[in-house]
Amino acid sequence: MAEKNSNIGYKITIILLSFIIIYFVFDKIHTIKQKDSMIVEIETQTMQKDSLNDELEDLFLVYEGLQTNNAQINDSLAVQQQRIQDLMTELSNLKASDYARIKQLKDEVETLKTIMKSYVHQIDSLYQANQILVAKNTQIQQQYDNQVQQTQNLSTQNDSLQQTIQVAKELTAYSLNLTALNQRGKTTERSNKVEKFQVCFILSENKVITTGRKYVYLRITKPDGEVLRNNNSGFFNYQGQNIAYSSVKEIEYDGNSQNLCVYYTVDVSDLPSGNYTVFIFSEGKEIGDASINLN
Repeated sequence: MAEKNSNIGYKITIILLSFIIIYFVFDKIHTIKQKDSMIVEIETQTMQKDSLNDELEDLFLVYEGLQTNNAQINDSLAVQQQRIQDLMTELSNLKASDYARIKQLKDEVETLKTIMKSYVHQIDSLYQANQILVAKNTQIQQQYDNQVQQTQNLSTQNDSLQQTIQVAKELTAYSLNLTALNQRGKTTERSNKVEKFQVCFILSENKVITTGRKYVYLRITKPDGEVLRNNNSGFFNYQGQNIAYSSVKEIEYDGNSQNLCVYYTVDVSDLPSGNYTVFIFSEGKEIGDASINLN
């Protein structure tokens, strides 16, 4: 009987031990599974953390590229960039297992992206407005340049008109004839026989110039360029200087053409041979010239 009871106790002990072993085996398997699950989750969170850091770096570069000429917008962008740097610093010190804070950081990144889009829209609007202003300024500048060009053209036309008027107001001598006369009033070509020089010409018609008393001056030059002068010679103003004249004739000009002859009496005993030239002046202008060669 005692042997039978002993066998039963032994069997019960074996069964209990079996259950205990099975429990520990299953518990160990469960623990291993939990550990593997935690490792996988930590690895996943680490990847999310790295990905979030990459997003922050990209976002920082985007904000940096949004710099404009608008100081107020640039200040706002600088605030957002500083916020991104602060988040990157916090993220680098954050444990991968801090799931809640990582999720909060992801939400903040999305908020920063939304803010960034608003800045892009604002900057684009400013750019469009600036382009319109540039176009208007270009148009205004073109109109101004056109006006300046028109003014310059009018000034040039006015200068040309003034020159034309000035030319129109000038007298002209044509059909000039310089003749050397001897003692008997006859034409001569011998320099030692010359007693007078006769200068005949036609004074042009001019209906623009002021009529009335005018003076016609003769400058007769010898072959060496010296001006012939006698007791009746003098000086007149020409281009701001007083220059010598050989002879002068006072006329009454009525605007119509006139045939004139002016004389110069030689007061030397002998003239050199060569080329003699007469220059005619009136109203402060040279109006004609003629030459003669004497032997």
